[in-house]
Amino acid sequence: MTLNPWRLRLLDVFERVGTVRGVAAELMLSPSTVSQQFSVLEKEIGTQLFERAGRSLRLTPTGRMLVDKARDLRDHLDSIEAEIRDASSGIAGLVRVGGFPSSVEPILIDTVRSLQRTHPRLDIELREIEPRESTTALHQGLCDVILTVDEHDGTLLTPAVSVIPLTTDRLLVVVPEAHRAAALDVIPVSELADDRWALDLPGTYLGELVPRQCRLEGFEPIVAGRFSSYAVLLAHVAAGLSVAVLPALAAIRRPGLVRRPTVGLDDRRIVAVVRRPNLNRQAIIAVIEALREVAHTKVVTVER
Repeated sequence: MTLNPWRLRLLDVFERVGTVRGVAAELMLSPSTVSQQFSVLEKEIGTQLFERAGRSLRLTPTGRMLVDKARDLRDHLDSIEAEIRDASSGIAGLVRVGGFPSSVEPILIDTVRSLQRTHPRLDIELREIEPRESTTALHQGLCDVILTVDEHDGTLLTPAVSVIPLTTDRLLVVVPEAHRAAALDVIPVSELADDRWALDLPGTYLGELVPRQCRLEGFEPIVAGRFSSYAVLLAHVAAGLSVAVLPALAAIRRPGLVRRPTVGLDDRRIVAVVRRPNLNRQAIIAVIEALREVAHTKVVTVER
């Protein structure tokens, strides 16, 4: 029996995403190519790995066992490669780091500056990426380290990755300076039921979280605008056109704005996510340590 590591990787992705189309989308292949490779893999194994469940496929017990064994094998091979690379180069080479938009300037850029001083042979490539797309980028190999938000929905809890807590990011209400609620020490979201709102784009972390919280508090937000840029969103609020809820990292001080704590919304838990084999790379360890040090300095206080 000869097992092809690439086909085992396809199987690993299938176990995580659950469909042939999902595997194809993540690895940028056609669904027919994925199906063909699964057929070849079954021939290599000499047993059935998939079974029909209505119009969908699911893994047989043998298929699930192979996923577990193959993941261990792939992680071991990756660890060997990492150790060999470090033995020859030390803390050097390219590390690709992804992070959500509001983390790039305050955390990631400062981290790169720190690493340039401490490890000048290390080359960091940054990528801006939404939290809900980040683990896919990690598994696709587009990033080596991801700075993301743990939404407590279990999406980060897979056997293939390690999650390293870094810091928390407070969610704040942001209103125009002349707003009636600006005099309050704490602004409940319900206080803004009659206001017009500036929101993040649909499908993003905040674009879904804020409307959901408004509904929990008994009202549907009146949407004045949706913006992918937090700078534009803040300008909209400062102009007196809307109110918003933003994480403290994004709600930077600017004229015309007031930031206040709120209630009912948990702080964001900011974490670094790495594929387990990469934890053996000295370069990855150096990046995580630098991220931890910088993130701890970014605890934001709210002015009165």
